Amino acid sequence: MHHRAATKLSGALIVCAGSLAGCTGGSTPVAGTDSAVSTSTTVRPDDGMLLVGAILPRNGSAAELGLSMSDALSLALTEINDAGGVGGSPVRLIEREEGDNPATASVAMVDLVQAGVDAIIGPTSSINTLATLGTAVDAGILTCSPTASALALDAFPDDGLFLRTIASDTLQAEALASLVESSGTSSAVVVYIDDNYGRPFAEAARLGVLAKGTSVEAMVGFTANEGSVGSAVEAVVAADTDVVVVIADSTTGPAIIAAIDDASDNAPTFIVNDAIRRPATSTQPFGRSLASRIQGVSPLAYPSSESFMNSLHALDPATTALFAHNAYDCLNVIALAAQAAASGRPSDIARQVATITDGGTVCNSFPGCEQARIAGRNIDYSGPGRDLTLGPDGDVLTAVFERFTFDATGRDIGDGFVTVGG
Repeated sequence: MHHRAATKLSGALIVCAGSLAGCTGGSTPVAGTDSAVSTSTTVRPDDGMLLVGAILPRNGSAAELGLSMSDALSLALTEINDAGGVGGSPVRLIEREEGDNPATASVAMVDLVQAGVDAIIGPTSSINTLATLGTAVDAGILTCSPTASALALDAFPDDGLFLRTIASDTLQAEALASLVESSGTSSAVVVYIDDNYGRPFAEAARLGVLAKGTSVEAMVGFTANEGSVGSAVEAVVAADTDVVVVIADSTTGPAIIAAIDDASDNAPTFIVNDAIRRPATSTQPFGRSLASRIQGVSPLAYPSSESFMNSLHALDPATTALFAHNAYDCLNVIALAAQAAASGRPSDIARQVATITDGGTVCNSFPGCEQARIAGRNIDYSGPGRDLTLGPDGDVLTAVFERFTFDATGRDIGDGFVTVGG
């Protein structure tokens, strides 16, 4: 894994594919990368035993997510060790509580560093990941986040020790641009929450829209302040376009959409990011006419593999499997990369991640991939979701997003898929 260019689950939760999750906490500003920058990296020894830590929210507002992921890790761990483990030794897993804030996640991170783990799965929230990743990098530990999608992580100075099994919001912005293109409009306006989450996301959306041949008439930032919302609405109405791209959270997003629609004469189409899929309970439901003109994209929250779901339910009949496949992927990728490297050293594992997720015999679990490897074949771990391919920088190269719309009651419904990247 090469060095990245160095030179979102508390409060209102982001919504991913129709369920509360922890991709990017849009309602809370995402810290810039200078908040936790690695200055030196420890070279970790290889002691012959792969010890993995996990930082998951098993309590609090994101407990559903954490419990689903914990089930998935238990399943993966059992499969790995039943297949002989890594390097002939069983893999060990230690879980710690992520909580709803960076303080709790930071305590968990320090605890795992002191425990001597080789790799960490989590945190799930972008905010918590940005707050803790520098600690892991300094300690020379490989980190895999299942759901931290913030653009701020794209260029984090991670010394090649960070990967994630969810697509960056960079790809979500590309998917939004595809919806704009499909609308047939010649111009659009991009409206965004004016914070560290919204600004880079909006810029990525702008570039994506322009790349597909649609002009962007205005970039309109706003805050929750009433005066700011009013000014933003005036700017959007003045631009007089048929399509309005909205990037915000589950509270401010629905509010700005309703305000723009009330002030517009031309009934625009709204194309929205995943956080708006499930509006906060404090907001008014979208009316019938408005609901029919809103569409967006969100990451796939549930695995597509029936056999994987059956295995999870055998382990825990109550699991919802929310983003379970992403956590399952993290542990399998780490274990398979360690096998390929014949090493438990984090930097060695990291260098094999791209190799074992592309260009070989497709396999969806550690045992299946091990059979192919033992037979002398290169492997292409794809996981129980849709095809997983990670690049040299540890980011997802191709992503499938679910397109969603709203019915007459304002309830979100899935409406096909959008594939981007490659």
